[in-house]
Amino acid sequence: MKRQVAVITGASSGIGAGLAEALAARGMQVVLVARSAPRLEALAERLRRAGGVAHVVPMDLAEAGAAQRLHEAIRALGLPVDMLINNAGTGYHGPFEAEPIERLTQTLHLNIVTLAELTRLFVPELLFRKGTILNIASTAAFQPTPFMSSYGATKAFVLSFSEALWAEYRGSGLRVVALCPGAVETPFINAIGQGVRGTAVFRKPLPVVDVVKACLKALDSTKPSRIVGIGNWLSVQMGRFSPRALTALISAAMLKPTGSQP
Repeated sequence: MKRQVAVITGASSGIGAGLAEALAARGMQVVLVARSAPRLEALAERLRRAGGVAHVVPMDLAEAGAAQRLHEAIRALGLPVDMLINNAGTGYHGPFEAEPIERLTQTLHLNIVTLAELTRLFVPELLFRKGTILNIASTAAFQPTPFMSSYGATKAFVLSFSEALWAEYRGSGLRVVALCPGAVETPFINAIGQGVRGTAVFRKPLPVVDVVKACLKALDSTKPSRIVGIGNWLSVQMGRFSPRALTALISAAMLKPTGSQP
């Protein structure tokens, strides 16, 4: 991986920051993308002090046209891209009727539209360079997620999209993989709703370090997707054999909000 280039969205914290550190330690240049310029600069400085090469591109990927602007910004840096990591995402936990319209639109645009557009823009170069696409999905992709309905639906898209591209480009040298963790201890949890930590799903989130290790294993494999954690894997398998109505009701019980909602 020496001096190959990885573009990482949502890189200012959580999984994105952890992957930036891990890939920089492997010798890759990393392009850090997120809204917060100060956080990106702080991360980039840490990586540089450790001998890494990091570039910062502050950008709100939930805005219309953001994918095209990011693609152009990276071209302006003169960097050939070997790996695209679509990690940026957002969501909402609570009754659907309480979800602000602008939050709903942001979730759909960031989690689906920008991810798909970025993938389309970088695929020609990644095909030429026999590169890699890593999309961060979720175990929410495998069943309906009441009280997080829009978020779960976007992750179902990410998983299906990734597995379709895996099959389409198999044998071309381009690798595509989706990672599916459950709840992860990142700022995302605190951002999606006040009552979320009291739910069964979010009581014991995975440490970021475990998810990053799973990402690295996924990058080194030839499988189209990877579920993080044996408990999550078993839960997904049970859901596949249960009636969908029952699965949805179980999910509702596990995600039902506690306390007040924003």
